Amino acid sequence: MSSYTFKPTVTQNQAMGYTAGIAARYVEEKYFGLQMEFLLTRRGWDERYELFPQYKFQRSLTYLEIPVLAHIYFNLGKHNEISVDLGPKFGTMLWENTESNLPDDFGQEVSETANYESFQHDLAVHSKFDYGIQVGLGYEFKVNSHLSFQLSGRYYFGLGNIFPDKKTDVFETSSNQQIQIVFTVWWKKWIGKRGLPPFKEDGRGSSNSPIVQ
Repeated sequence: MSSYTFKPTVTQNQAMGYTAGIAARYVEEKYFGLQMEFLLTRRGWDERYELFPQYKFQRSLTYLEIPVLAHIYFNLGKHNEISVDLGPKFGTMLWENTESNLPDDFGQEVSETANYESFQHDLAVHSKFDYGIQVGLGYEFKVNSHLSFQLSGRYYFGLGNIFPDKKTDVFETSSNQQIQIVFTVWWKKWIGKRGLPPFKEDGRGSSNSPIVQ
């Protein structure tokens, strides 16, 4: 789910989107690792017109995103793990599309009557590069020493604005927020001179054998 914080305010519903990609995790220390992902994500906003419910406007932006996360984990027995992932996320917009049934005179008549902003409908994206902070909480089930499944919830707070933000511009703020539910399949591989170490209770192998997932 995605929305944008606009100043002046634009009334919105959460816009549904998708996230797909690949990820790698490097674990060398107990309780701590690093995680990097390459994701294709659709975000955007879905405007709500309370006085004119027959109208719809949704603008969707598709991004290539790269989160770089600290992975903090705690084992609950041999097969269960909970984790917190926190760090910066960077993205660049690839393309966009719009779904709308607004009349041609919306900006002049309906918008002014109900005090709705409409500049964001046609305003070009000024900054295709985005950055912000992402935090997530996850549960991971380890099937065996190689395979595990993870379900996590994430929140992203964008720090960049997509529209110009000078004092003379329309919007002071135009930043993104996302809430995501992510399912990940992990395949573990130990890195060491002697190959795969014995699988220990913590599910992470020996302390001198880093793991790449």
